[in-house]
Amino acid sequence: MREFVFTVKYEAGVDVVMDLFIEHPDLSARSMEINATTEAVWGIEKIVGPAGVLEEFDETLERVANDPNQTGMCGASVTDFEYTILSSNAESRKIHWLRREGDGPRSIPFVAVKHIGDGLIMRTERRGNQYRWRLLIDGPATAIHEAVRENLREGLSLTVERLGTPPCLLEDGRVQQTLTPDQKAALEAAIERGYYEEPRQHTVTEIANDVDVSRSTFQYRLNRAEAWLARQFAADSLDADLDVSLDPEDIEFIQ
Repeated sequence: MREFVFTVKYEAGVDVVMDLFIEHPDLSARSMEINATTEAVWGIEKIVGPAGVLEEFDETLERVANDPNQTGMCGASVTDFEYTILSSNAESRKIHWLRREGDGPRSIPFVAVKHIGDGLIMRTERRGNQYRWRLLIDGPATAIHEAVRENLREGLSLTVERLGTPPCLLEDGRVQQTLTPDQKAALEAAIERGYYEEPRQHTVTEIANDVDVSRSTFQYRLNRAEAWLARQFAADSLDADLDVSLDPEDIEFIQ
């Protein structure tokens, strides 16, 4: 078995949902499970980001679900799209979705299941202009690559990242390994302004104003940084076994 990793890059204005990821670098999505047959593809996806951006995501998803003119990434019409919000809080959504496509070149999951068949395993990540796909395959990847590359809609491009042993699927790839630059900057700003001093020297609102971001965005970045630090402390100092159970993105923060 090999892991086939490739990324579809979107230009702005091509897809209304991907436009949100392009416009808001703090917004990201990661699939928890994706399944496909020749007739339909469905999955569970976790979307994380600042509260205001998530509300915009909710509105956009509803518009997409009600738009009869939607097309897939390779041009086939979307004949059915439905979704259910499984859980929701200020910083995340977990969404179950199902979609079907009509005649014509279909999107990646349909192409993959055509060439791989039953037992197809997929994972996805979305951030910025990139929609990254990971497939576990037993056989050549050429047919999948060519079918997708030749039929991508205008404004989309395909980049192959790797084809080899699947460490990301054999390990728990959900855990954030390091801080993003924005999270690191938020943590540094909080430390520099005495946020962790006793008594506290500045509030989140004051620090957010200083660094010229919204309060919700700054709070989101700081929460993520603190969750990462908590995990590192637990792993380094408490001898906790965190391989499978704790995902910083699953921590529910009390505002």
